[in-house]
Amino acid sequence: MNSRVRIAVGAVMLVSTATVVVLGARRFVEQRRTTAEVTRLREELYRARVSSDRCRNSLAGSEASLQVLTTTIDSLRSRVDSFEALGGGRVPRDRYDEYLGVFDSYNDSVAVWEVRSERLRTAETSCRGVIEQHNALSDSIQSILTGAGSAG
Repeated sequence: MNSRVRIAVGAVMLVSTATVVVLGARRFVEQRRTTAEVTRLREELYRARVSSDRCRNSLAGSEASLQVLTTTIDSLRSRVDSFEALGGGRVPRDRYDEYLGVFDSYNDSVAVWEVRSERLRTAETSCRGVIEQHNALSDSIQSILTGAGSAG
């Protein structure tokens, strides 16, 4: 081989090797960046899942408590109605103090129910945001993994 051909072949090999090294380095850096991003998102997802689970558990407890209070209110309302039914729409005088006690309990319970109900609606709204954030993070991780060709 003459020296020009050797130089040309050497230059092509040098350029090819440099290209392979540069492309390999870029791929390596991109993989590391993707891995770091997925790790960060997974940590955020874990925290979001914990918050989401706490929200769901809190809501379930609040809903159960509100249901118990609703049952109590229904019972009190039935007692009030039964007092009022005794005298054809009027409460008998000898039962009036007892009636007032039940009636006041009923009114107080309704006021408590309204406050708890409003808190529950507020908590549901707040939890909806937490759950949506969790789902968005999960979708982001899945998208990155799918884009990287290693879904799962």
